[in-house]
Amino acid sequence: MTVEAGRGLIGSLLHGLEILDMFERDRPEIGIGEMAQQLGLHRSTTSRLAATLAVAGYLEPAGEPGRYRLSGRLAALGELAAAGGDVRRSALPSLQALVRELGETGHLGVLEGTEAVTVEVVDGWQTVRMHSRVGKRSPAHCSSMGKALLAGLSPADFAARYPGHPLEARTDRTITDPDVLRAHLAGVRRLGYAVDQEELEPHLCCVAGPVFDRTGAVVASISVSGPDSRIGEATIPAIAAAVRAAAAQISARLGAPRDIPDWSSHDLGSLPRPGPDGQPDGRPRAGRRPRTDRVEPDARPDAAAGR
Repeated sequence: MTVEAGRGLIGSLLHGLEILDMFERDRPEIGIGEMAQQLGLHRSTTSRLAATLAVAGYLEPAGEPGRYRLSGRLAALGELAAAGGDVRRSALPSLQALVRELGETGHLGVLEGTEAVTVEVVDGWQTVRMHSRVGKRSPAHCSSMGKALLAGLSPADFAARYPGHPLEARTDRTITDPDVLRAHLAGVRRLGYAVDQEELEPHLCCVAGPVFDRTGAVVASISVSGPDSRIGEATIPAIAAAVRAAAAQISARLGAPRDIPDWSSHDLGSLPRPGPDGQPDGRPRAGRRPRTDRVEPDARPDAAAGR
């Protein structure tokens, strides 16, 4: 067993956890050869890792020799984790850390109808900052938190909430056409985060990321909000990266899948991948898509992303 001296990480344990993380709904059985290729290890080493997981009750043989599937023990552990998976409790540590890092006021929100409802607030430490409160309601179409939530709706659900009537304009930058909003939300899914640049209030800018539950549904979103003097085109990419990382940590606590269809990969809090010698080398996990944090123009010809 090899331990990275500087970080105290056990490489063989990381390898074993990565084997468990390979299984997906459309990939319920995996052979030793596939595991070894994805891990970058010899078949013999991989075989011993899988056999150890089977003896411990986390894997079980799947018919032909050398193939495994997840065992029922993991389902029991999943139920135990889900019982304590309250979104607010899961989100608060990451939201507090995000606010400490950025200094801007942080929010956790959920979708009710066509409104984003704030259910948790962590005040920023900047002298000039946004002041908010739990229970505050904002039109979802013109807040970053709301747009991150709306981006998780099915086409039918979106159409039911926005049947085609013009949307309320809070500022001259608010999106008021449901068709434009629909196209804008496709950009939110592509980037993995939402931006509000003075769409809700003049001089107020916000960046939000979606929070997924174990079914892959968007159940909440987190955001940071501040003045346009600090949150703008030059700073949004770095702020968005921090927000996405925090949202990924919360999603992981809720048992979210590794990849969500139609969304830019959200799993930014993954374990470092062990190298062939058992040392965690910091490479991204096999199968991860590259992170996309660059802000691109949305569907509106006269607006930057999030405006």
